[in-house]
Amino acid sequence: MKLNMKGENKMTINEGVKFIFDGQYSDQYGVEIASALGSTSRSSSAENRNIITTKNSFSNLFNFHGVTYDSPLQFDIIIYNTDGTWIDAYKERHLKKWLLKNKRCWLQIEQDDLSDIEYYVVANSIEVIDVGTYSGGMKISFSCDSPWAWSGLKKKTYTTIDGTLTFNFNSVVDFDEYILYPQLTIVSNAIQTIKIKNNTTSETIEISDCTVGEIIYLDCNSDKIKNSNNAVMLDRWIGKQTIGFIEGLNSISLTGDFSMTVQYRLPIRVGG
Repeated sequence: MKLNMKGENKMTINEGVKFIFDGQYSDQYGVEIASALGSTSRSSSAENRNIITTKNSFSNLFNFHGVTYDSPLQFDIIIYNTDGTWIDAYKERHLKKWLLKNKRCWLQIEQDDLSDIEYYVVANSIEVIDVGTYSGGMKISFSCDSPWAWSGLKKKTYTTIDGTLTFNFNSVVDFDEYILYPQLTIVSNAIQTIKIKNNTTSETIEISDCTVGEIIYLDCNSDKIKNSNNAVMLDRWIGKQTIGFIEGLNSISLTGDFSMTVQYRLPIRVGG
């Protein structure tokens, strides 16, 4: 922050913003984003949806079938050296090694209104440019894994008491009719069959022949299941069902002697 003539805090367009990419802070490289994310160049930041319709054979009306997204969220950020120097050839190589990964990485902007928002991105271009009053900077174009950003990773553990537990899970999202499919880590404390039921949707997970200390990992989004012994789990996964959380309160019941950790990220709409 800078102070104006009245001594008040005032954000300026050229004030730097810190960020984290692939677990490394921008401070480590002596760079910041040249201005708040919403003030830099951003391409395709609008949320463009493809509306699917067909012509009704018996009238001039069009039947509505749904919406799809044809492309992921894309945007640019502009960074600069915090000491005001040029980004020379050596620094350019150093920054490219950090930012031009051959995989998607998590990007988080250290800005108050983006504090719980992360982007799962891969950079598709990078170029050295002049940035306002700065002697030189660099523009990086990112492409996300989805048409939106994500919340930070959320995690909570539930443990049964005397073999049962019922609790409410409140799902609040930015999207209409969105179903949240979590990742579950289940730790069995007995030889048993365990049951996890979403009473609101009637979806049920049931796993038989669990042993003491066994850890079971179930990704409800990809329908993948494994355990700590890398044993085949499909025969024990009764019905091959998962659970999802609809928007609002979901009543969840656990049956058996175990603990369950729920992990998930929420889709976040971020405007231009």
